[in-house]
Amino acid sequence: RFSYKQLEHATNNFGKKLGQGGFGSVFLATLNDGSQVAVKRLESSSQGQKEFKTEVNVISSIHHFNLVRLRGFCAEKHHRLLVYEYMPRRSLDKWLFLRDFPSDGDHEKAGEALDWKTRLRIALGIARGLKYLHDDCSERILHLDVKPQNVLLDSNFDAKLCDFGMSKLMKRNESEVFTMMRGTRGYLAP
Repeated sequence: RFSYKQLEHATNNFGKKLGQGGFGSVFLATLNDGSQVAVKRLESSSQGQKEFKTEVNVISSIHHFNLVRLRGFCAEKHHRLLVYEYMPRRSLDKWLFLRDFPSDGDHEKAGEALDWKTRLRIALGIARGLKYLHDDCSERILHLDVKPQNVLLDSNFDAKLCDFGMSKLMKRNESEVFTMMRGTRGYLAP
């Protein structure tokens, strides 16, 4: 558990923004031990609070190589922050669509970095992460928002799923049908 002051200091007053999502912004931070982390500051109202509780409960109880690891959180007054392991290659969409390309790379390297062998390894990593969530957890977890922006890449281009705010927990014996739309338009399963 982190205090808001600790995270404010670690992010240099939320100075280096890594990205923006539907529920908040993500900032680069350096902890006292020197390790880099990504701090997600939730900015939405009631839906953000629900997402926060879901994400903390889900992420803190699961551990798999292809899922981003939650290092901690802050829940002080109206501040809600999640602290994740830092993924230096950022999200898959940056590499697929060459948008907001990471500063340590350039556009020419993108084609080399995401050759077909690497793309296959990323796809298999995503599949392994989803299989773990659907089959190997004590409660099945349906991610419900799998898209390139929610697939992060570590320094070796290993894929890790993130952003479990829309997740649905299901008991092993449940098999209900969802009629409510969840997720991001354009990435929803039929």
